[in-house]
Amino acid sequence: MANGLGLDSQAKAALIVNGVALIVLILLAWLSASKGWLLLLGGSIGGLGGLVHEFAQSKGKIVFIQKYEDGVYLGSLAGMFLGAVAGLLAIRGFVTGNLTDASMTQISYEGLLAGLALKGVAEAAGGTVVPVPQHPPALPPPPPPGS
Repeated sequence: MANGLGLDSQAKAALIVNGVALIVLILLAWLSASKGWLLLLGGSIGGLGGLVHEFAQSKGKIVFIQKYEDGVYLGSLAGMFLGAVAGLLAIRGFVTGNLTDASMTQISYEGLLAGLALKGVAEAAGGTVVPVPQHPPALPPPPPPGS
């Protein structure tokens, strides 16, 4: 059954799950940045990047992997996981101590972009081309004069 926004119950549940995940990831990123916890910062901000990509792509209505005509959509949970991995890989140099002149803002920025990018690349790889008709459909004939 659809509500006033045109969302079915599955889409509403997905929006709630994704909204809670968004709040949790923002709080984890803020806490880890304020405490200087680089690993948690990289994972949470990268996961946030994957989740933001899902909001941009499906408006937050897909949580689990789903297949559509134009390809496979990984959903927000897979996006958060891939984003967290990408965020951790992006900040690797800061964690190992090889790069010491970095602010929490710079580390957050790199982790977020890595999460966005990996989620986008993964879904682009699973996409398929939807054929476009060569000719537009013919218009119906005009009504006869005087009708």
